[in-house]
Amino acid sequence: MEAIGRLSTGAIVPTVARHPLLAFLGAAVFGCSSGPTPGAIAPQAGFLEVPPRTVTLKGQSVAIEATGRLFYNFLPADTNPAEKPIIVLFNGFADDMVRAYGTGRETVVSGGEVLPNASSFTRFANLVYVEPRQAGYSYDVLFDRTPLPADCAPDIFNEYVDAADVLLAVLEFLSENPNLEGPVYWLGESYAGVRITWILAYLRGRWDLVPYADPLLEARIGALARPGSAAAGQVLLEAWIAGGAERVAIEAECGDPVEIAAVSSSLGISCASVEDACSCTTDDGHSLYNYTYTTARETERETLADLAHVVPERAAALLGVPLTTIPLLGNAERAKGFKCLSADGPLPYETVPPEEALVAALGPLPAGQSYFVPYSPLLPTSAIPTADWQTLDLEAVAFADNLHDVPTFLTKGDKDLVVPTLALAPALRAALGDARVDSSVPARLGIRYSDGERFVAVFDYPSAGHMVEMVEPAKLANDLEAWLLSTAE
Repeated sequence: MEAIGRLSTGAIVPTVARHPLLAFLGAAVFGCSSGPTPGAIAPQAGFLEVPPRTVTLKGQSVAIEATGRLFYNFLPADTNPAEKPIIVLFNGFADDMVRAYGTGRETVVSGGEVLPNASSFTRFANLVYVEPRQAGYSYDVLFDRTPLPADCAPDIFNEYVDAADVLLAVLEFLSENPNLEGPVYWLGESYAGVRITWILAYLRGRWDLVPYADPLLEARIGALARPGSAAAGQVLLEAWIAGGAERVAIEAECGDPVEIAAVSSSLGISCASVEDACSCTTDDGHSLYNYTYTTARETERETLADLAHVVPERAAALLGVPLTTIPLLGNAERAKGFKCLSADGPLPYETVPPEEALVAALGPLPAGQSYFVPYSPLLPTSAIPTADWQTLDLEAVAFADNLHDVPTFLTKGDKDLVVPTLALAPALRAALGDARVDSSVPARLGIRYSDGERFVAVFDYPSAGHMVEMVEPAKLANDLEAWLLSTAE
């Protein structure tokens, strides 16, 4: 579904709302941040600049001419941050949900207040939240011309460039913070599973698995002093990791009699007439993200998360630093940049949160521009799937290849119908072959290789749906802390 957005220059470019099922992952790149004094380990927030470069996408040369200013913020571990693991976190687009609920020192509660979080991951890890190109507070800048439609095209906003951009930014963060010596784990929710799959493939040098080449990124990876520790593990929260086969498997899961019975029991109605758990859920006014929630309740929780990023005092609590102290965020610099998505008009699934308080604090922006947009132009412009991660099995093959070497933590949110974990084993069987997939033990998923079997640890969250961190934060924190300790043994 397509909308039209106006850039600050007046150029007209195509923009996209979230897909209804996924709204849901050497040399320095010079970045700017609001950081601590040298030697200190304290909260930071700012931008990591990903430079223009030429890449190859499916055999074609692509020039990325805009500088991507990717927003990040860092929350150090409560004790011994120099030695603790580093967890890089993101949603499919902005960090609005994983930052707002149950991971950092503060969390959004009913009514929208931001209060201390008893289950903060900072008790066992450093946290680095990173927002991909143009998602959240991130924006692009062109220094020698005005933006054109080509600057917002799928050649730039696709899964392969997206993963490369985020990895370049994280490598720069690590180079700027050499006093953080812990291993790096990648945590993503929903679409972010695609991003993590390609990030790990890049770090492992498996360029043969991806229709993409990026000489700058290859050079930066080659210059890493500790390449193995940058791929210490992946934490997948209801994540998309099996490519086009997963889309087919999700559709089949909606028709599974066991799933239909579970939804019928939960909602207190019969789904027999539609024989489809997903249609039954939405027809009854409930959310695919958590079928025990009404759509209104789910939307309210998502809206409160987004509002927490545009109300300055709430955002300062979440980020650990005031917005007004973050270089390149105020209007003097932000007005020089652009986002491809418009803020002036309703979108099918959600709207950009009102920014009057941000504008009062940071200054006005050109018409059609916003400081914070929860999503990005990454998704296809049609409800008909066209992207590789929705149509091909490249990602499933790369996920299986990564699993051979990379410890993996996977959630099972029992009420999730967006990316239900029960669809993963059938998807992997379809992509890899029946003989390679072992789902005989509920708490783990195995993949067979020539040198033995590797397992995904599957952690069950019975009351949670797509946003596990929002519904079961204490259990998630405890499970993740124990798992991190096990991977370090």
